[in-house]
Amino acid sequence: MSSEIATISALEQLTAALRGTGLALDIGDVVPARSARDELADQIGDYLVPRLKRLDAPLLAVLGGSTGSGKSTITNTLIGQQVSPSGVLRPTTRAPVLICNPQDEPWFSGGDVLPDLPRVTTSGGPAGSAGTGGSILQVVAVPDLEPGLAIIDAPDIDSVEEANRDLATQLLAAADLWLFATTAVRYADAVPWDFLRQAEQRGTALAIIINRIPAGASGEIVPHLGTMLAEAGLADVAVFPIEQQDQLNEGMLNAAAVAELRTLLIDLATDADRRGEVVRKTLDGALDSIGTRVGTVLDAAMKQDEAVAELRAAARRSHGDAEAAIERDLSSGNLLRGEVLDRWQELIGTAELMQAVQSRITWIRDRIGAFFTGRTAATAEVQGEITSTLEQLLIDHADTAAATTGSAWRGMPGGRQLLGEDRSLDRASEEFRSTVATQIRAWQDDILNLVRERGAGKRTTARILAFGVNSIGVALMIVLFSQTGGITGGEIAIGAGTAGLSQTLLSALFGEQAVRELATEARRLLADRVSALLAAEQARFDGLLDDLAATDVSKSTEAADATEAGDFTGATKARETTETLRDALRMYERSR
Repeated sequence: MSSEIATISALEQLTAALRGTGLALDIGDVVPARSARDELADQIGDYLVPRLKRLDAPLLAVLGGSTGSGKSTITNTLIGQQVSPSGVLRPTTRAPVLICNPQDEPWFSGGDVLPDLPRVTTSGGPAGSAGTGGSILQVVAVPDLEPGLAIIDAPDIDSVEEANRDLATQLLAAADLWLFATTAVRYADAVPWDFLRQAEQRGTALAIIINRIPAGASGEIVPHLGTMLAEAGLADVAVFPIEQQDQLNEGMLNAAAVAELRTLLIDLATDADRRGEVVRKTLDGALDSIGTRVGTVLDAAMKQDEAVAELRAAARRSHGDAEAAIERDLSSGNLLRGEVLDRWQELIGTAELMQAVQSRITWIRDRIGAFFTGRTAATAEVQGEITSTLEQLLIDHADTAAATTGSAWRGMPGGRQLLGEDRSLDRASEEFRSTVATQIRAWQDDILNLVRERGAGKRTTARILAFGVNSIGVALMIVLFSQTGGITGGEIAIGAGTAGLSQTLLSALFGEQAVRELATEARRLLADRVSALLAAEQARFDGLLDDLAATDVSKSTEAADATEAGDFTGATKARETTETLRDALRMYERSR
């Protein structure tokens, strides 16, 4: 019993891991992997855990099969009364009907088996009409059915309605015994054989009903079906033929047509040992199949992880290249061309100050304030030009990063699916465009604060700082944009000596070492803001990847709670969920 408790616990953890494994990208063999994930998670909750908890519970036989195979008519005939609606409209069985003895009704109406299906209970039948829709399990208690056995009349496995097909698959996976119904015309169809092969692979106890056989054709059709079953590894499966009947008696076949099948079911209901053999065969087969089925999900999940990692790396690479290109442009002197340089030269009067620099540095230290005093408007013009030029530079590189990422993604597995038809991610965001100028101005304010802090303790520069802090801040920007390598006092600047003069002026105020420190800090502050801006742009792409886990709607309360609690969030969610699934599988294998 302790072993079964451990297995139950491991299965419950495996279910949560399966529910939390998102396979949102349409890459590789993801479609069968999604089916394997959902079907296994359903089967664990619907069948394996309830059955392990109660091995002595009634045997559940699910009568499923192809459209028009007469499942409801066969069910009614086995019970001996109209309990499951039948008709000419397809699909007839929209809501599944479970028939059991009143003695067994609490086991099925209590929600232990197929716990996710809401249910209604009636006594004596019939169940709701064919018009009853939705995935509602109708439990009908019928005294004439022997205790120890329940029969579900399931929807068509090849229904035109996807919800019916999914429900049929779920119900068949919850069966101790699968009664598969087909017809003389359709027994070789591909869809039924896909299900039969699954039954063989999972060790499900199985019997086949071949209905509507033309009179006298059983001797040909049944052996042919037997040959097909043997080739599929199902040679031991019992086959129950039913010949075509011209008229039904109140919607039921002649009792003799299902007598052999009814005898089998009665024997299972009344013989606990034989019933236990069937239950154990199906249970062990399902448990043994878990490793292979989880392996299918894991393989697909790993491909998803790889695709996500490659997409994320492409976005990171594009935006990293943009950041490096901006750094190169800031150090190349490109920003000192055109209007920025013209406005700065007008502000400082290059020729006059250059002549003074060549004669008396001390005089400059005493007189520099006079040059800047009263030139606030001109200083603002230079700052404005720097803002405008730097803004366009950043936007151009952000646009390039976005376009490069978009182009790369469309050529990578899963990328085109994520981007869809929306081309808005192929350029810098509107938020970036509206924010970048504000960030540049904030950086300029940072520089002015640096200048104030550096000059606050110097008596000789207090007067200059009081009259020209903005101009001195702009001079520091000019020096920063002129640097082509490490910051040293002896560098040759760009712009016909203008930037060199700016550095000379700053050195006269603060000293060469202080200017190096100021420029280094100013460059770092700008790099931090640029990095943050580009990180926000990259986050648009990362967000698409981070949201993948929520794309697959989980039916698991555990998985939903984990997501809300933040257990599987952010960039590592895909890898975390894959590892969680792998660990859950290992725990299950140890429990057995």
